[in-house]
Amino acid sequence: MSSFLDRQHPTPVYLQLKEVLQSQIEQGVYSSNQRLPSERHLCQHYNLSRMTARRALQELIAEGLAYTRAGKGTFVSHTSHRIETIVSPPTFDKICNSQLLQYQSRILDQLSSFRTVAVEKTIKEVLSLYSAEVVVLNLFLPLIREAEQRWYRHEISLLIQNYIVTTIRSYLITLVHSTVNPDCDERILMVCAPLDLHEMGTLALSFCLRQRGYSITCLGNHTVDDEFYPIIEVVQPKLVCFSAYTNHSAEALITLSQAYHTQNSAQTTNGYQFEKPLLTFGGTIFYQKPILIQRVSGLYLGNTIEEAIAKIEPLISSTPKVRGIMKANLR
Repeated sequence: MSSFLDRQHPTPVYLQLKEVLQSQIEQGVYSSNQRLPSERHLCQHYNLSRMTARRALQELIAEGLAYTRAGKGTFVSHTSHRIETIVSPPTFDKICNSQLLQYQSRILDQLSSFRTVAVEKTIKEVLSLYSAEVVVLNLFLPLIREAEQRWYRHEISLLIQNYIVTTIRSYLITLVHSTVNPDCDERILMVCAPLDLHEMGTLALSFCLRQRGYSITCLGNHTVDDEFYPIIEVVQPKLVCFSAYTNHSAEALITLSQAYHTQNSAQTTNGYQFEKPLLTFGGTIFYQKPILIQRVSGLYLGNTIEEAIAKIEPLISSTPKVRGIMKANLR
């Protein structure tokens, strides 16, 4: 999640702040038993009220990510850290990985000084040396994580961090839409779970699937429940892929999936009924809390893009009879 707190977004500001702090914990910025920023510090840093900062910390405590010490403050619970990503990059040759790390450092320095033309030249250079998929998985996604880590370490400002994320996101979107999207019946709908603001993973997976010849419709973040069925009516996909990063978005997806699963056919607000596409899902929160997987009425795609693709390909190319068996196995 971007560290920018959007006061116009439907997600409450205190939950946005909680997600920022949770991401910092998962990134290892704050380690086990380390003290978190005080309410006063959070208020000053984000220009928030004391109550908003307090509620964010209380959310972390409620989820077992933090605890309090009387008169001392709020501290990180004992937990294993994992860098935020919906997918893990594939195993990569050490020499190539070293070269991409050098490009990553160069692009970060160029973006930090707002040298847009230099960034464009560097990215073109990288794309001339590596496949677009390698660049997406091994440069763009790690670059965004590194930018967030630099902001957490106070090495760059929030403005620069947001600029880096926005710029790389725009390049990723350009790559997604520059890939041929075939006009066929085997469509896949990529969706962020309700309340979820993280879309980089869904964009990356969308690109990889388009590269393989699948027709992909990728929605933005924070899908609204009551808009879900009308979207399905228009797109009529064979498969729906949800992603969730936070506990709140996972709970919202659980509710949506259970309601979706109880219907014999999809029904929109206009009363139109049709065969429901298979619901699949993934996301960092399910890696962190595997117990949530069993509560979602759908097929879990795994922890990496490679796992997701391996599970999606036989589903989208299978016959209706086979797909029906797969659906039955999810119940």
